[in-house]
Amino acid sequence: MIENFKLKVFRVTADSLNFRRAADELSLTQPAVTAQIRSLEEGLGLALFDRIGRDVKLTPSGRTLLEYVRQIEAISNDALAALATFGGQQGIELTIGASHTIAVYLLPKLLAPLMEEWPKLRIHVMSGSTNEVLHALTSHQIVLGLIEAEAFRPDLKIETFGEDELALIVHPSHRWAKKSVIKAAELIQEHILLREIGSGMRRFVEEYLEQSGVLRQQLRISIDMTSTEGIISAVEAGLGVGFVPLLSLEKSLQLGSVKTIPLENGPILRHLSSALLNGPEPKGPAGRLLELVRQNGVPTLRVSATKKHVRPKATVATTSGRTSEVEGAD
Repeated sequence: MIENFKLKVFRVTADSLNFRRAADELSLTQPAVTAQIRSLEEGLGLALFDRIGRDVKLTPSGRTLLEYVRQIEAISNDALAALATFGGQQGIELTIGASHTIAVYLLPKLLAPLMEEWPKLRIHVMSGSTNEVLHALTSHQIVLGLIEAEAFRPDLKIETFGEDELALIVHPSHRWAKKSVIKAAELIQEHILLREIGSGMRRFVEEYLEQSGVLRQQLRISIDMTSTEGIISAVEAGLGVGFVPLLSLEKSLQLGSVKTIPLENGPILRHLSSALLNGPEPKGPAGRLLELVRQNGVPTLRVSATKKHVRPKATVATTSGRTSEVEGAD
């Protein structure tokens, strides 16, 4: 990477707010990291970090410098990508952000061909909620975001590249396993496994149920979890029925450890979107990844066709440009 070493040490330390972790990432000793930061502060005549006991925080000047250092990093990567056409790839880095389902179940398939084209590429993936990914993009921590919810942001370019279904799953021995369709009202009869309160995935499900006449207070939510994998494992153990992204079910369906049941007035769909800063599209590996997303990112898995698609109102941008707050797509 074409980057001043002191600025790189500062950037890595600022991202982790931990001198020991920064030293590990940079393959330096902690005193060496401290010395580089001290030298940078002395050269600028400004304190960049507040050190209070074990807590480390950026000062206002440190936050300002970090914004510019991230822009320098992006420009350096663009320069290296342009030079790669002449045969050099050393030091090229790509930092992207993705919502959980995309990061775990979709992104690896897209990164494989990218790594074949750029064998020396170093990729950093930040996984988080939709809001966290978009914040990372606007603060120049990442160059490309892949999110699981619609969001109206005039300061960003957000483009839908596919849809994912939130599927109802049951254990193969469950009494519903052979049903051709489930009505929303039937769900109050069973223990339901959902993501944690406040997650976007849970709101999608609750919105579908409310549109179908079922209030969340009527549900028998026996367990809520912070991971999709936990819900799948709980359903496999016979602890109830659950809602998870269909993208996450490829292996479970192949093994026959769960079954999906179509929903009346379903399916529950959510948009998968890419997010960029306004301006020219990225070049090099970031641009190529964006091409791969557009060409191959649309999931093909679908539960059997049902009556109509449902997209929760709370997540759909209107023609007036208004949309509800998007907390997170997971």
